Amino acid sequence: DATVVDVTATADGAEPATDGAFTVSLTNPADTDTVVTYTVAGTATPDGDYTALTGTVTIPAGETTATIPVAVLDDTLVEGDETVSVTLTSTTNGTLGTVDATVTIADDDAATLSIDDVSLVEGDAGTTDFVFTVSMSNPSTTDVTVDYTTTDGTATVADGDYVAGSGTVTILAGETTATVTVPVNGDTTVESDETFFVDLSNAVGATLLDAQGEGTIVNDDATVVDVTATADGAEPATDGAFTVS
Repeated sequence: DATVVDVTATADGAEPATDGAFTVSLTNPADTDTVVTYTVAGTATPDGDYTALTGTVTIPAGETTATIPVAVLDDTLVEGDETVSVTLTSTTNGTLGTVDATVTIADDDAATLSIDDVSLVEGDAGTTDFVFTVSMSNPSTTDVTVDYTTTDGTATVADGDYVAGSGTVTILAGETTATVTVPVNGDTTVESDETFFVDLSNAVGATLLDAQGEGTIVNDDATVVDVTATADGAEPATDGAFTVS
């Protein structure tokens, strides 16, 4: 009897440690070993997402099936579900029937975003850049974006303490940080330390963990009190004076 060689995906894989599998089968057993060759494709990376496949599988004489295991390798990369596809190319017994099959490897990784706090001296003139770092817990295979906007605290845009800003931050694929820069205006006014905020929203490709960064403008101005003798006195009626300034 003629025999046909088929391949099917019999188990999908999943991180961290659930392996997938292909089954190569014969419609009828052969009296000699059946060696089947195949090519491998898909979006998953050999020896990154799974142990690389050999390209051949042997069905022992008298048997009708053999398994191609897909050993999943765990990682922390946010990459989404990926695929491993095999295509049968030749067989030493019988003819090829169904030659294509695909196993899916489910990703279990996710990323969170946080923004840090910044505290700097304001300076007496010009601007000082407050650079906030947006950090991601795990790298991703795609760009991650998040919107930001500044909001007043005790420091206000109306008082000229800092320059308002808003926009979108992009953390590039494979990276874990990006920055937001807010210019702070220097002055010589004696005042308390003041604060403003950078708020994150609308994250795409990650979730927000710490969505608010606090900027503390440290006052570096002080006033000096001096006293001077500005007039001597004399009898009978010339008064003296001190001036406090």
